[in-house]
Amino acid sequence: MEYFKGKSLFSNSFSLSNLVFLKKIHYLCTKDGLRSNYGTAQETSRLSRLIRLLSMNKRYIIPLLLAFMAHFTVMAVPYCDVRKFSITDGLAANTISDIKQSPDNLMWFATWNGLSYYDGYSFHTFRDDADDVDQLSTNRIISIYPTQRNNIWCVTSDDKLYLYNTHECRFVNRGKEINEKFGIDLRVDKIYPLKTGNTWITAKSGNYIIRNYKLPDQSFDAEIIKVGQHGLKSGRVWHIWADKKGREWILTDKGTTIYNHHFSTPLPFKWIREVGDAIFLATPNGKLAVYDEKEHLVMIPMPAGVTRINQLKNTGYQLLIATNIGLVIYNPRTFKTEVINVQSPSQPMAEVKNIYTDAYGMVWVFTDGMGVTMVNPRTGQKAWLFADQPDPGDRTTSEKFFINQDENKTLWVVPNGGTFSYFDRKAGKLVPYLLRSNSSGNFRVPNIKKFCLSDQGILWISGMHDLTQVAFKKHLYHLTQLDEGEAQVFAVCNTPEGYHWTGYYNGVIKITNSRFEKVGYLAPSGQVVPQQVAFCPSAIFTIFYDTQGRMWIGTREHGLFIRTPEGITQYMHNPADKYSLPFNKVYDIVADRHGRIWVGTYGGGLSLAQMSTTGKLNFISRQNILPWPKKEFSKVRRIFCTPTGEILAGTTDGMITFSDNVSNPAKIKFYTTTYVDGDTTRLAASNVNFIMQHSNGKTYVSQLGGVLQNVTSKNLLQDNLQFSYNKKISPEEGTVQSMVEDNAGNIWVIRESSIDKYNLKTKKMEVFGPNDFDFNMSFTEARPAHDPATDDITVGTPMGSLTFNPAKMQKNPYQARIIFTSLHYMGEDGTEPILHKDKVVIPANKRNLTISFAALDFSRKYRMKYRYRLDGFTPEGQWIELGTSNYIGFNRISHGSYVLKVMGTNSHGVWSKYVAELPIEVNPTFWESIWGKILIVIMLMCIVGSIFYIYNQNQHEKMSHEMSLMKNDFFSDASHKLRTPLTLIGGPLKEVLNTEHGITRKGREMLTIALKNSYEMLDMLNKILRYDNSTLMNRDGSQTSGDTLVNTGGVSYMDSTENEEDEISGQINDENVARFLAEAEKAEKELEENMTEEEKVAREEQRKEYTVLVVEDNHDLRKYLYTILSEHYNVLLAENGKAGLLMTRTELPDFIITDVTMPVMDGITMVGEIKQDHELSQIPIIILSAKASVQDRLKGFEMGVDAYMTKPFSTEYLLGRISAVLKQRRNLQKEMIQKLEHTGNLIGQTMSNGLNDGQNDDQNDGMIASSADEPEKTLSQITREITEKEREKEEMARLKREQSDFAFMASQINDTTTARILKYVTEHIDTPDLKIDNIADAMGMSRSVLYLKIKQQLGMTPIDFVRHVRIMRACELLKNTDESLSSVAFAVGFSDPKYFSKVFKRETGIVPTEYRERTK
Repeated sequence: MEYFKGKSLFSNSFSLSNLVFLKKIHYLCTKDGLRSNYGTAQETSRLSRLIRLLSMNKRYIIPLLLAFMAHFTVMAVPYCDVRKFSITDGLAANTISDIKQSPDNLMWFATWNGLSYYDGYSFHTFRDDADDVDQLSTNRIISIYPTQRNNIWCVTSDDKLYLYNTHECRFVNRGKEINEKFGIDLRVDKIYPLKTGNTWITAKSGNYIIRNYKLPDQSFDAEIIKVGQHGLKSGRVWHIWADKKGREWILTDKGTTIYNHHFSTPLPFKWIREVGDAIFLATPNGKLAVYDEKEHLVMIPMPAGVTRINQLKNTGYQLLIATNIGLVIYNPRTFKTEVINVQSPSQPMAEVKNIYTDAYGMVWVFTDGMGVTMVNPRTGQKAWLFADQPDPGDRTTSEKFFINQDENKTLWVVPNGGTFSYFDRKAGKLVPYLLRSNSSGNFRVPNIKKFCLSDQGILWISGMHDLTQVAFKKHLYHLTQLDEGEAQVFAVCNTPEGYHWTGYYNGVIKITNSRFEKVGYLAPSGQVVPQQVAFCPSAIFTIFYDTQGRMWIGTREHGLFIRTPEGITQYMHNPADKYSLPFNKVYDIVADRHGRIWVGTYGGGLSLAQMSTTGKLNFISRQNILPWPKKEFSKVRRIFCTPTGEILAGTTDGMITFSDNVSNPAKIKFYTTTYVDGDTTRLAASNVNFIMQHSNGKTYVSQLGGVLQNVTSKNLLQDNLQFSYNKKISPEEGTVQSMVEDNAGNIWVIRESSIDKYNLKTKKMEVFGPNDFDFNMSFTEARPAHDPATDDITVGTPMGSLTFNPAKMQKNPYQARIIFTSLHYMGEDGTEPILHKDKVVIPANKRNLTISFAALDFSRKYRMKYRYRLDGFTPEGQWIELGTSNYIGFNRISHGSYVLKVMGTNSHGVWSKYVAELPIEVNPTFWESIWGKILIVIMLMCIVGSIFYIYNQNQHEKMSHEMSLMKNDFFSDASHKLRTPLTLIGGPLKEVLNTEHGITRKGREMLTIALKNSYEMLDMLNKILRYDNSTLMNRDGSQTSGDTLVNTGGVSYMDSTENEEDEISGQINDENVARFLAEAEKAEKELEENMTEEEKVAREEQRKEYTVLVVEDNHDLRKYLYTILSEHYNVLLAENGKAGLLMTRTELPDFIITDVTMPVMDGITMVGEIKQDHELSQIPIIILSAKASVQDRLKGFEMGVDAYMTKPFSTEYLLGRISAVLKQRRNLQKEMIQKLEHTGNLIGQTMSNGLNDGQNDDQNDGMIASSADEPEKTLSQITREITEKEREKEEMARLKREQSDFAFMASQINDTTTARILKYVTEHIDTPDLKIDNIADAMGMSRSVLYLKIKQQLGMTPIDFVRHVRIMRACELLKNTDESLSSVAFAVGFSDPKYFSKVFKRETGIVPTEYRERTK
């Protein structure tokens, strides 16, 4: 400080040209680090070289030494990362009895409520739970002792002995086993696990000791050694120890012996120390001896006055002895002793109670007096040290002697009567340290009762009711903070004189020197003042020092300030001055190669600060002559000037590049690069956060919300630059805030929560985060400042500016061991511990599981990662990355044997060399076992055999079926070919014999013989067909009885036509026909008797009113049918199904007779087309075919034919069937008319009653309108009455419709199913395309079942039923409405009114107009 008094902060005496010299000094200072090795030759040589360099540059001696000292003083400040644990963190209890670390590096804790271990993630507890299994006599465990096999000996509060076996993960009552074996009641005093694997147990009774020894099979057995056996002098054991030769020493209060060895002595040695090949022993009363290589015990004379020995230690080959007269140093080589008196004015006690040697060879001596004494054993120099807190409430004391050296070789000690402190080796003093946790509670640690130092150098402390973890660290950085409060830093700047300028968000600017000592604060006047004061009301966003010694300060709201030796000048935006600052938010300031200053504003774009001829500072921007884009790129975040003259500006809309090689700003050519959606070769985001160019010429760009990218375009002066992603940057650390290059060419990427070191040579990324910086540090977007002289880098944080040296930032090389902790089966509560199990066996029914593990690094888990492989499943050499997850989930893992291997990193991201292995055996299910596989093979063989057998059977049946089909086809073809000629022979012969009486007798005999032979041929053909059809094989392979048509629910339905034809089979029997015709004639006579003369005349006139269509491909049979039918009906002829269908649609015949087998279109297809056409479906059809099989007949009846007749046929029978069908239709028509008339009468009565009501309503309306006697009503009352009357009319009309519909439906409904069918038909009665299939689907039944249901209930086919319902509805509309015939036809589903009239007449016997006249 004194050196800089009166000197300008902007002096040029320390120019940039001297930086090379500074770098040389820095190299000498930082190479391997300066260490206090107390005059080693190496350090002496290094310091000599430093002095020679300084003597050559005398004027820099003082500032350089100060800078040098400051660099090494402030960059290595030790601190403690303290964490508190309690029962809320999973610890078994808050009272800790003992702390130990097992050889596998797990931390174990004996508590008053069980045994716990900590794996770095969580605590796991083993205790005796409230169940039927008695594991422990009490959960209060007093002490624990880890063994070489990582098992844990436990002593409970009632002195019982237990072993927690980590290989079986259970407690073993070892004390009970020993008691039962030796018949004793063991009460444990102490346990001594030896490195040989054996364990000695001493008893409180002092009568015996127990040796627990390892057997060859790794199991353990025990033996009891009573006093007097094996040289044991006493059961009061002071210590049991094993030397490097495996000899087990037993030190008691009455003598010393070696187990199973001839050596035994009555000397009560209490202390033992191995130095080289010699073993030194000491008694409490001041005697010292050595047990040499020849196994001789030799006494060593002690200095006069030594009556007590309290401890033995060694440093190298020298033996250190704590005695009642001081520290005695014995040299085994010279056999000399030296006494060092540790008394001092501050510490008058001479007796040494405890000794500690540090890594520098210093000996720390504790007495019963205050403080601690440091002794240099080489020189005999000593120093008494003490430290305490000003506030006793901040003190941390220890019940035992506490001293420890961490991995950074910082010595931590609690001096007697003092507080927790560390030794400042350079200052040579103890510095008190306030030990408190970094958690939200900020708890202090008042007392150390028990402690354990882990292999990692982490201290575990238990006090009265707590557990504390202390990780010793060093600040490898300096944090410049405000004197009052905290504020984020957004601007840092270093000057050549070594000053550090820091701009805070609250408007404060702090200045420190090269030693980071406060110089002062910048006041608004420009003066540096000692007290903290805000420079301006808004945030400081950028500070830049130019070559002319001016300090440029950009603010968030108050524009730009320039500080010169003359004072402070402020520049702000002036709307009236187009050469003023374009915007008041100044985010960045840089200088190009020519020294010109470029100012980036957040709202006004880029501007060039240029001095005018009048001395005024003008800002060339887009508001005057600078051709910067007018609408976009106004918010500039960062500017970067390359050594080759390119200037890159990052904005919120993209990036702009241009060249500084122009003299006229108006002629600058700007190139733009923006974000393009979907283009991965362009900017990853529009908001460019930072830009830098490495010394190798590569340019890097980061974006807010994006990633770090490399510019791949070689020429930066072009539009739409090309980029590539830098995949080394992990998005987990947050946004890239800024970047800076160090002297070694590494890029330091400043992230939100870390600082990453990117080595371009090795392409490796090292991440430094919370484990490297204290206070869970985060970082701001301030432009970093790099000092090339010292290589220091300064960045902004929310707490101040942070300066670190890249050479000091090293990763922790600690090699963390991996341990498997627990196993969890999916769907089960709790976990199963694994630890050191030899194998994990997975049950066959529990293959969904999770295995957890941990890398035993007890620092904060910041960069810890894992990878694994499963031998037996994962390909060789391949590892699967897990990231930060410390568990693996397996889903339906296959049965078999596997080995799970896991690797991990430490908390600094360094991969460990240790690989944890866990054998896994997955049990097979029964079907995966050998017996299951055998059973599967047997079942497969049975299945294959069954398939083969079934296949053969199917092939046999298929062949039989095909043969049957071939026979059926043959017989059908034969019947078709033979029956038709027989019909043409027998029919005409019989007709001639019956009608032609003039034939000669001989001719009649000949014709009779011919007719008889035709009958015999027909009889033979029928027998063949009957034999073939006795058991008919259907097309689908099923068998159908020859006399059964349909079987539903066990009831057989026989078609009457089939029964009648069976009677006619064989020789044609006319008796059946005669009986049928007799019945028809009888019915005809009855009808004629009831006819009037006029009806008889009309019937005679209408004798041939019906038209019959004959569809037959055989010309002769077609001509024959025409002959026998033309006498009674109008006959139409068609030669095939297609012609017949066309003629049916054009002529609308009353009856159709068709063959089946015909060219172009067969008869079955034609029938199907007719029945699907709602306009033709009511026409009755008879099939006349030579195909006489039951299957053919069933097909015909399914299509809806009225009869199926086989050839040859009886002419009288055919005529009778036609007449009977037509007569049945006429009778149904008459019955329907009668029902309709009855229905009409009911409707008429209802309508007349309704009309009367309507007339009464009209009268009432008239009364409302014309009554003059009543008092005058209001308009609202009249409106209400009219509305009520209209409502009553509507209700009456609804009742009329319901009565009409009810009358219509009541005449048809016989059961619920028929009612459903009727309801569906009436709801869709206006649909012309209503088909039977639609009705069947709606009813949930097949077409055949629907046919049988309607046939059984109503005596008609479904098609006839639909037609009847349509006609009945039409009758109702004709009777009750005045709609036209066309409207009525359309309303009941007829698209053609003429066809409707024809069908109506066929059903009712009269035309629609006549029906309306009769029923009105």
